[in-house]
Amino acid sequence: DLEALLIETKSMLAEYSDEQLLNLPLMTDQTKLMTMKILSRTQTCLHYTNPKSQPKATLHMVQYSLRHGLSGLSCLGFAMYGSYLACFGDIPTGYRYVKVAIKLAEKLNSRSSMSEALLVGSQVMGYVEPLQSVTDVTIRGHEYALAEGSTSNAMLILVATIVCSYWSGKHLSLVKSTVDDSLRIMASHSTPAWIWQTLPLYRSVLAMIGNVEDVPIILGSRSDIETEQEKKMSETNLYLLKVVHFNKLYVSFMFRRYDELKQLAVAYDAIASLPFSTISISHCMHVFYDGLINFWIARKTMEVDWFDRGEKAIQKFRSYAQCSSWNFENKLLLLQAEQCYCEEDYESAKPSYDAAILSAKKHKFVHEEALASELAGHFMLETGEGSASLPYFLLAEKKYREWGAHAKGESMKSFIQEQFANLKESSETGISPSMPAEPDPRKRRAS
Repeated sequence: DLEALLIETKSMLAEYSDEQLLNLPLMTDQTKLMTMKILSRTQTCLHYTNPKSQPKATLHMVQYSLRHGLSGLSCLGFAMYGSYLACFGDIPTGYRYVKVAIKLAEKLNSRSSMSEALLVGSQVMGYVEPLQSVTDVTIRGHEYALAEGSTSNAMLILVATIVCSYWSGKHLSLVKSTVDDSLRIMASHSTPAWIWQTLPLYRSVLAMIGNVEDVPIILGSRSDIETEQEKKMSETNLYLLKVVHFNKLYVSFMFRRYDELKQLAVAYDAIASLPFSTISISHCMHVFYDGLINFWIARKTMEVDWFDRGEKAIQKFRSYAQCSSWNFENKLLLLQAEQCYCEEDYESAKPSYDAAILSAKKHKFVHEEALASELAGHFMLETGEGSASLPYFLLAEKKYREWGAHAKGESMKSFIQEQFANLKESSETGISPSMPAEPDPRKRRAS
């Protein structure tokens, strides 16, 4: 019984401070070391084949380490335990055990343990530490994996680095360059599993940049074209299925293709509910965009189920923002603005949009500053404030281009010209969109 095993593990750990855990005796018995190796491999297999059962192996690894001493694999056990706790809502405690895992790997001077602890740990750190700094953690983990000759870990950490780079708002030309190099490295090491995990986000990068001819040929095909082999793989791999479907949904949302988006959203709702037992940086971004999408569809359809899903995203982000206002404050404010818009609480919506823009700027998420500005513009336009919407749309175009999303910038430019017929080329108007004023905090919804 998983619940009983978790309670027992928590009870055992409650007897130890971090310092006491790190000073436990080492595991030296070869039979016990082999048992840890079997538990570790079982954990990895279950992670991909039966995620619901994977925590059992993790919890047994932690308990075995407490009873019989520490080994290099104890680092992975503690890191995965932290990820499991974070996945189910206890991010602070999860973060604590991730830090224990990293400190233990340092103490043991184990490269393999460090690469695994940093790989798993970085995904929890992204919920506590500034996301822009987490890329440094994944790069460090990649270096450890290469040093100890673990191709599999090195390739997986490359995927984590790409994901973190994109969602932290790194310039898209640099993200593309990183992905191009990573795909070639993965192909040279014959690791198609990691290539398939990388390609969906890569295509989102290409869609945002636009008109990109310089793409690597991977596994015999252009990397910007989905192959039949990929489609078959995504039918059997839950993780790949979710990643593929989300990125298609994301691109439809970013380019305001509503009909396509709604069809994808219906299918994604079933996929998003599939069981997963570890946390990742991608997970919170999926929740964020899913929430925005649900509020948009709710306004279009007036169907309460979509609105309820959007509210669930807000509940998640309230807890995330308590762990890291740097990473999540702007996202929570934007979700709340969209919620107010759905509820026709226009007086509260506008200051929430303004606060989301300011927060994204303050915390250096240029892509989300652009998105918040765009959605604020649509709110103003659709509620009869057409002239007031223009500075928001112009700011959105400017920030998308600053991010390197030239295709999205051109899309915004065309939209502006269509909506405001008297507007000349947006880059030549001389109109300087001003940052919306800091909203009255009394009008802000509690976060």
